[in-house]
Amino acid sequence: MKKLLILLMSLFLLVPYVSAEQPISVYIDGKQQTYNQPPVLENGSTLVPLRGIFESLGANVEWNGTTQTVTATKESTTVILRIGSNQPTVNGQTKTISTPAQIINSSTMVPLRFVSEALGSDVNWNGTTRSITIISTGKNYDVVLNFPASKYPETAAHIKNAIENGESPICTVDRDGADDNRDESLKGIPTKEGYDRDEFPMAMCAEGGEGADIAYVESSDNRGSGSWVGNQLEDYPNGTRVLFVIDGNVNGTTQPVTPTIPTNPVPTTPSKPTIELTKDDYNCSDFKTQAEAQSVFEESLRIFGKDVYRLDNDGDKRVCESLK
Repeated sequence: MKKLLILLMSLFLLVPYVSAEQPISVYIDGKQQTYNQPPVLENGSTLVPLRGIFESLGANVEWNGTTQTVTATKESTTVILRIGSNQPTVNGQTKTISTPAQIINSSTMVPLRFVSEALGSDVNWNGTTRSITIISTGKNYDVVLNFPASKYPETAAHIKNAIENGESPICTVDRDGADDNRDESLKGIPTKEGYDRDEFPMAMCAEGGEGADIAYVESSDNRGSGSWVGNQLEDYPNGTRVLFVIDGNVNGTTQPVTPTIPTNPVPTTPSKPTIELTKDDYNCSDFKTQAEAQSVFEESLRIFGKDVYRLDNDGDKRVCESLK
């Protein structure tokens, strides 16, 4: 029995270890991209489908099947790559890349970093999560904050959804405006037992405040994430631009928010009575209401340009204030 056990253990050690690598995730301006052919990592370069990456970055794409050449144009920039060649051109200038464009599973794949940077985008690679973050407008941030989806799944889901709905993935730190931003963003949003009203961009971001995306997030998740973000950013001064990147798969969910609509009627200004100036002189005893006296006063201003009846004794433009 002992010999059999030793034999089985030996056989187990001889079995090669196979690790399933996590798929590569690509985010452009905070929005996760999906491709028919998944990204491929080759010789340290990530290859992605040409049309998906170029069109997401706002470039027009032309494919010449005869020469197997890709031409992409964005504003004043033209990028040309040929399948199998490691010498593409940018505005006519030849560049050298380590991994050329190639065809994989019938999809034309191009090197993501090269084409993104050639079109003026900023590229950030996170080897731990195998994720790539691209900002199409260039590097307009100072620091990257990798938000842990596994620790705070609901808040991560809210941040992801908010960015996909158009909120900026960049937070400009503004602690002084946090209270005002929070009041503005949560105005009309009722509280919910067991949940926090989470806003993104956060209240401590200059981009926060009115119009921020709001969701109900379980209190433990939201408060834990708030503390984590605060600790990560405590050494950065106001004005620091922080790029939020979600680390890991987002599996959390949030509760939808329905703003409270005020039901109180909007007060209307009572119409002023029409009074003809039939007397040479008026005093407050001639009127039943303050509104009547006010109308005579304003009519005298309109006709004569002054308070000919001397009804405004204290100069505050409100007359006969003892009347109701």
